[in-house]
Amino acid sequence: MSQQISAEEQVLGIVTNHWQAHGVGLAAKLELADHLADGPLAVEELAKRSRTHAPSLYRMLRALESTGIFASTENGSFENTPASDCLRRNKPGSNWAWVRFTLCPGAPVYEGWRGLPLAVETGEPGFDQLHGKSNWENMQANPEAYSIFNLAMRDLAATIGPAVASAIDWSRYNVIADIGGGIGSQLSEILAAHPNTRGILFDLPHVVAEAPKNERFDVVAGDFFASIPVEADAYVLRWVLHDWSDQECIRLLRNVREAMQPKARLMIVESIIPGGSQFDMGKWMDLNMMVMATGKERTEAEFAALLKNAGFELMSIEPTASPLSILVFEPA
Repeated sequence: MSQQISAEEQVLGIVTNHWQAHGVGLAAKLELADHLADGPLAVEELAKRSRTHAPSLYRMLRALESTGIFASTENGSFENTPASDCLRRNKPGSNWAWVRFTLCPGAPVYEGWRGLPLAVETGEPGFDQLHGKSNWENMQANPEAYSIFNLAMRDLAATIGPAVASAIDWSRYNVIADIGGGIGSQLSEILAAHPNTRGILFDLPHVVAEAPKNERFDVVAGDFFASIPVEADAYVLRWVLHDWSDQECIRLLRNVREAMQPKARLMIVESIIPGGSQFDMGKWMDLNMMVMATGKERTEAEFAALLKNAGFELMSIEPTASPLSILVFEPA
């Protein structure tokens, strides 16, 4: 029988959760899971490979072990667990890049959350107020951060991508354009699941420059706030609108609308905030958007109103085997 915790213990647990997060972030930065990929290592050897202080590293590993991340062996070595294995850098479905982008000191999301008080007080992104520029401007000036961001989107696509690709029958669309599609991870998943389709990847020049070559899709570089010179049967915006304010979204959506033929469809792939007081990760991602950008997560009604202002009508909402849904729109 599970033991019910008190309200005080519940609050204390929330307050100290960031200690665990710091440990996970450092483990990713030190690439400890990769060092353990071939089997257990003594703490002294792991410290040597990670250039750390062995007694201090042991204390961190002991704490992480209590959360299921890493495990000690009978002889005092440490090995990976299913959870720590997710921190391996090049493992399919890895969380390594997302952790690096989020939890390590100096990482964009880590820095942005220091600005939560400013965001709540002023209504402006906390990151911008701390650094005097937006996160997007910061990443454009920091190729390493942008590269890790793209890797994080790739790794998320390894789990979310197949769920989106299998949620609807994409084969009814001959050409699928992924607008703001990064390095093409989601588009590649859709095309792989639907062999008779072709794709177009559209994003900023320095972003698509990192996209792996794929004979199934063409690459078009551009800025979706300027114009979208792409003709397709279906247009995909996955995790794009939540980065931007309503006014900015309407601007880019009208550019999509201008590019579309009457029978083309627009697929918005986002989390939808439910009503009620229950826990939902979308509510916390919304807070992340508040500190990191001008964007937000939205309810179904907010999506419908936003897209209506840009010239679209909601046709259906298709669930996926992930936290995201596919909202299907047609030109009004």
